[in-house]
Amino acid sequence: MKRLLRAVACLVLGWGFLAPAMAASQDRYELPEPYLAWEKAYLRAFPQLQAVMDAMVKTTVAQLKEPEQDVLHNRVCSALVYKMAVDLKLPGDTQRLALIADLLHNIHKEEKTAVLTSGQVMEQSTQAVSRLRAAGYFKASPRFWSDDAVLKNAKIGANRSLVHHITGALEAERIMNEIGGFQRREIDLVQAAIIAHSTGYWYFRAQVDQLAGRAEAWRAIYPEPESIVDQLAHDADLISQFVPESVVPDGSKWRLLAKNRWGAKGAREEAHVVYYVFQRLFEEAKTDVGRQLAREQWDVIRPQLAGIMGLGANDDPIRTMGVPKVFQ
Repeated sequence: MKRLLRAVACLVLGWGFLAPAMAASQDRYELPEPYLAWEKAYLRAFPQLQAVMDAMVKTTVAQLKEPEQDVLHNRVCSALVYKMAVDLKLPGDTQRLALIADLLHNIHKEEKTAVLTSGQVMEQSTQAVSRLRAAGYFKASPRFWSDDAVLKNAKIGANRSLVHHITGALEAERIMNEIGGFQRREIDLVQAAIIAHSTGYWYFRAQVDQLAGRAEAWRAIYPEPESIVDQLAHDADLISQFVPESVVPDGSKWRLLAKNRWGAKGAREEAHVVYYVFQRLFEEAKTDVGRQLAREQWDVIRPQLAGIMGLGANDDPIRTMGVPKVFQ
C-alpha cells in the first residue's frame, strides 16, 4: 500500500512539474472574452501560430518592464482579425497570414534601436520597400517612400510610434524566417500588411505633416491598405481601441492620453478630446465588418462621453462645443 501511495505521489508531483512547462507563453496574461474564445479557436485551426505567439510574447517581455498591455493589445487585435476573417468567409491561408500580421504588427514599437535615423535600419527598410513594390505592393500609394525630406527628418524617423510599422515589417521577416516553413510570397504579404496598418491613425498623419511642415507629407510614410489582409490588420488595430473600459473612466488609457498628450484640463475637456479622436477613428475603418464591430463599441462609448461633457446621450458634442482647440 505504501508503495502504491508513493507511486501516486510521484505521478502527482510529476504532473505538477510538467504543468508549467506545458502552459502556453500567453497564459500568464488574462485575456477577456470574447477575445479569448476567438484566440483559442484560431490556435486550434492553425496550431503553427503558437510559435508566432511565443515570439511575440518573448520579444515584448524583453522590451518592456510591464509588457502585459502590449501583449494583450496584440492578442486582441489578432482575435479581432480572426472574427472578421471568419465573418467574411476568407480562405484558411488568408486567415493564417492575416493573423500573423496582427500578432507581429507592433513587434518593434518598443525596440529602442528600431528607428529610421539608424543608417542600417534605413537601408534595410528601403530594400524591403523596394522589394515589395517590385512584387506588386503599394500600387495605390505612388508617393510612399519617395520623399527623402520626410524619410530623413530626424523628428519623424526617430519617433518609434510614427515608424514602427516599417521597422516592424523587418522584424516580422526575421521571426518568420527563424520559425521556418514560410514562402517568400507569404512573408511579403505579412510585411505589406504590417506596413499598411498604421494609416488609420489620423493623428499620426497629422503629426507627420506638422513635423514636415506641409500637408500630405504623411503619404511618404504611410501607404494605403490594399489587400484584404492589409485591411484586416488596419481595422483590427482601430477596433482594438474601442474598449469602453480603456476609453471612458477617469484615469483610463484614453482619458490620460487626452490629458498628457493633448493637454486636456478636467473631465469635460478630456471627454471632448476623446470623443473627437474616436469619432474620427470610427470613420477610418476599411471593411464593412470592421465598421460594424467599431459601431457596436462606439454606441456604448459615445453616450457615456457625452454624459461626462454634461450633454444628452443623443447630442452631438462637436456641433455643440466645436472641435477641441488642440485639433483646430
